[in-house]
Amino acid sequence: MHDLPVDGGLIVFLRLPQWGKVKTRLALTMGHEAALSIYKELISLTLTAAAGSGSTVYLFYEGGLPTNEERNPAFSYHLQTPGNLGLKMAEAISYVLQFHSKAVIIGSDCPLLSSSILRESFTTLDMHDIVLGPAIDGGYYLIGCKKLYGTIFDDIQWSTPHVMQQTIEKIIASNQNYRLLTQLSDIDTEEDWNRYKNSGT
Repeated sequence: MHDLPVDGGLIVFLRLPQWGKVKTRLALTMGHEAALSIYKELISLTLTAAAGSGSTVYLFYEGGLPTNEERNPAFSYHLQTPGNLGLKMAEAISYVLQFHSKAVIIGSDCPLLSSSILRESFTTLDMHDIVLGPAIDGGYYLIGCKKLYGTIFDDIQWSTPHVMQQTIEKIIASNQNYRLLTQLSDIDTEEDWNRYKNSGT
């Protein structure tokens, strides 16, 4: 059973798509309307990949929850806990590990994240304590574990190019082993978006 992705809980962190409150770095150059439209597209791509992952999907929202009419009955809906990103992730992982032997958490900014990469992240945890999906900007688009190693979320300089390296240092310091998945690019700026759209995907 433990080598099946269905044994895992997949957490998706996302914001309620509202004008002026999402993709603010995109909005600086493209405007809030375009930023909102792009974010809705990113959410759609992310949830399509999540639905094909073979795992139970938990959506953790910032800024409120969708209306009942907008919800997909295949997903479980939750609010993110208050606090910094590390605390939010630790709380979400702790919750999901009550019901599953593995938990993987992703954001909603990575359009090239596929169902196959998500399935790989769960099977990777059969042989490793932690799995990481490195982002080109120095952060990560995915992290997964079988136990909550709380220290790996402590004292991280979130939203900086140092997130990935600091996290790996925490993992090594806590005597855990890890494996990296393929490197992907998040969408944070107009340049990121144009590069993705021009890539032919």
